Amino acid sequence: MKTKAIAYLDKPGPSECSRCLEAAALRAAELKLSHAVVASASGRTALELARALRRAGSRAKVVGVGYSADFAAKWGALEPRFTKEAAKLGAVFITGAHAMGGINTAVEKKSGGLPPNKLVAAVYYTLGQGFKVAVEVALMAADQGALPLGKEVLALGGTGEGADTALVLRPACSTDFFSLRIREIVCMPRR
Repeated sequence: MKTKAIAYLDKPGPSECSRCLEAAALRAAELKLSHAVVASASGRTALELARALRRAGSRAKVVGVGYSADFAAKWGALEPRFTKEAAKLGAVFITGAHAMGGINTAVEKKSGGLPPNKLVAAVYYTLGQGFKVAVEVALMAADQGALPLGKEVLALGGTGEGADTALVLRPACSTDFFSLRIREIVCMPRR
């Protein structure tokens, strides 16, 4: 049996981002993880994660996941001032339809029913928005071949801006969703 503490952050949202990134980077270094995936609308959180990983002695490759074109038009797209700096640290960026969105969302809009993806998302929301986002960006990055399947990676998500949840998980493509395995909760908001 192994005992490992979970960092419980005071509250969800961007005010806890630096604490989340620090805890995540330390755990990635301890486990010698090769990849980390993070939701990053502008690229800023991916850059901050890459810097935190380097400070912790980790060389994990960062995959920043930005919004798909329709969401980026509403909420903002990846910004070169962040992505260029992050790329210097080895980060790559992807965008795409949300793994827990996509075509099922179109069906929901048309018919008013609750499709399976929304049910799955609602269950993850019981653990917090950042938890759901961390799983979702891992699926999205796996779908695009940016994460190794069958190996543990770090996955981060947040509530609003920044990151407030970090997980160690074994990713899967969204078409093989039930193969995804959450191995550890590194940190998450307490409320």
